[in-house]
Amino acid sequence: MTDDEYIAIGQQFGLFFRRAERFYQTAQLDVPARPLERAAYGVLARIAGGGPQRLSTLAGGLCVDLSTVSRQVGALEAAGLVRRTPDPADRRASLIEATDTGADVFVQHRNKWVGALRELMADWTTAERQEFARLFARLNDAMEKNAPAGAGMEKE
Repeated sequence: MTDDEYIAIGQQFGLFFRRAERFYQTAQLDVPARPLERAAYGVLARIAGGGPQRLSTLAGGLCVDLSTVSRQVGALEAAGLVRRTPDPADRRASLIEATDTGADVFVQHRNKWVGALRELMADWTTAERQEFARLFARLNDAMEKNAPAGAGMEKE
């Protein structure tokens, strides 16, 4: 067996990263009344979609360090999109939860993303989209499983 398919996959990774960034910048995914940076959307999506979480859980799930997620949460908090509440399991700790406004902003942005993806993949069959989602999740799971302990806490 040769390395050809791995080289091809590596090349596709590079293209994907560059094109995904361009897609985000040019697809007009922001909601005009409430623009969000890509990183802020990711944090808000984790909180609004996954429920209240500790900062450490958010950092781990987003593969960033605690100071990065703390700064991002601070900006979302200042914008009134999230708030801190006491953690019932440990009153010394806080949970970060979406405000009603934050949940609404998240849904508006998610709907823009879904619409852009629908347009982008309009000529894909349902089976192709399902298979891609399955394989993409499998790749992400493999990357997580094979990451060294403490990896993924890069600064953004």
